Amino acid sequence: MSKPQKSRSSSKSRPGFGFVVRRSLPSAAALLGLAIAIGTIAVLGGAPPWAPLAIGLVLLAVQFVTAPFIVQWLVPATVIEHDGSRYLTDHRVGEIVARRCRDAGIPLVRLGVVDDGMPNAFTFGRVRRDARMWLTRGLLERLDDDELDAVIAHEIGHVRNWDFAMMTVAMLVPLVLYSIFLSTRDSGDESASLAIAAYVAYLVSELFILALSRAREYGADHWSCQCTGNGDALASALIKISYGVGQEHAAAKQDAARLAGVGRDGKKELARRRARARRAESIRVLGIMEPRRAAATAHALSATPYAQRALAALRWEATNPWGALFEKFSTHPLVARRIAALQRSGLEGRPRHFDVLGQVATDPGDARNLSRRRFIRELALVVAPFVAGPVAFVTLGRSTFALGAALALAGMLLLALQHVRYPSGFGRVDEVTALLERGDAGPVAGIPVEVHGTVIGRQSPGYVLSPDLVIQDSSGFVPLRYCQPIPFAAEAFGLLRVPDYLGAPVVARGWYRRNPGPSIELRDVRTLDGSRRARAWRWTVGYVCSAALVIAGVIAIAVSAAA
Repeated sequence: MSKPQKSRSSSKSRPGFGFVVRRSLPSAAALLGLAIAIGTIAVLGGAPPWAPLAIGLVLLAVQFVTAPFIVQWLVPATVIEHDGSRYLTDHRVGEIVARRCRDAGIPLVRLGVVDDGMPNAFTFGRVRRDARMWLTRGLLERLDDDELDAVIAHEIGHVRNWDFAMMTVAMLVPLVLYSIFLSTRDSGDESASLAIAAYVAYLVSELFILALSRAREYGADHWSCQCTGNGDALASALIKISYGVGQEHAAAKQDAARLAGVGRDGKKELARRRARARRAESIRVLGIMEPRRAAATAHALSATPYAQRALAALRWEATNPWGALFEKFSTHPLVARRIAALQRSGLEGRPRHFDVLGQVATDPGDARNLSRRRFIRELALVVAPFVAGPVAFVTLGRSTFALGAALALAGMLLLALQHVRYPSGFGRVDEVTALLERGDAGPVAGIPVEVHGTVIGRQSPGYVLSPDLVIQDSSGFVPLRYCQPIPFAAEAFGLLRVPDYLGAPVVARGWYRRNPGPSIELRDVRTLDGSRRARAWRWTVGYVCSAALVIAGVIAIAVSAAA
């Protein structure tokens, strides 16, 4: 396993703000322009200019104060203490985080380890001084030193770039626009146009917020590559985390479990680790343990067939129209686009092993055209029931017969959609990462599969209400999405039953999709010993509701004919 890379000089890091500003400026300017335009219309229409702004500021202040505590409550973690200059642990993560904080010129963040096998990391807080970084046990188990260093530098980039404050202030615009909508929707005909304009502007502002969030992710990627000089390590880590490729390292797994299990009663253990860390620091003076610059870590995925599967996953994102559409409604850019952006950055450490621009974007024309045709066909299938029914009702004269025909038509189209989404014939998949090679995967058409493995955590790591499991086999892992039509049933499953499956060998059946990340929508999951079993019923309810529409339509047609 390679050692963490040495720090880049802080003098080289300052120009990174220019990239962040350039990436964020279009979305931020659009949000500001939208708020000014609607605010001006509201004032000209006689609305008090201070009321929506006051409501937005109050809500923003409440969010600013309470959000970090809510996150810590929903995602509990073991906090690794620090003395202001270093973390009181001999685990590699303490030294990496402290070094990257120094590089960024920020105080040591509050570091927490979430006891969950799903690899992930995120930062939250208010300002630089009270920033928190939560890392999962799965992240520490799966990433080597260079990859972990790159991910930590990315998270520190969010703190360095004031992303908490930036996103919090930006959220004021949707709050104000929605407040204007609420205050004018019941004010009579004279305010109806303003209410509609405010609501449309609110929806548009949410898209700009997502675009701004993606810009901040690009900025954090840029800082990580600039700070570590190892864009390949970040690319490798993103592929492992996003696509579930690779296995945990045995030694890292043991250390991560020990670190995550310290808890509040681990004061003596922390003291022993601090003493060992000080002894290690004194030895480093002799040059025995000085970290050395290592080669790019992309070789971790270079072995066939995992390299081919990672390449297939990147190709899907770079060429499939569904990926581009989903990204517009996501807080994070697609992995392929993130790697391609780093390749175009001109940075010395830009990725060279994962050549998205050269290998993935040059997808054969036939495959690209096939993806487009499949996209058009599936999109039409999704939209058709909600368009054909109303059109049939209007064109047939808005009678009882027209209503029946519209309901029956919509129901039959929904049944066709359900058949495409939930086909039968579940075939066993020997390795879950082999699913990444399915170029026909998408968010609509389901691929029926049966997978075997061990549940390593939740898809939202550490979140106590998350109902979605993560299953791992010898090749990697894939999320299992637990979807229920009854309100709060999924959350109840996450709170009460998911703990029974954690760490258990299971067999799961469901439908594999890309939306845009790989996942399986569960039909059922059971432990190998048969002691626990859970079913998801959304697919069944979809069929029942579609059939009910057809029956209702036939009844309406019969009533019309009898009359």
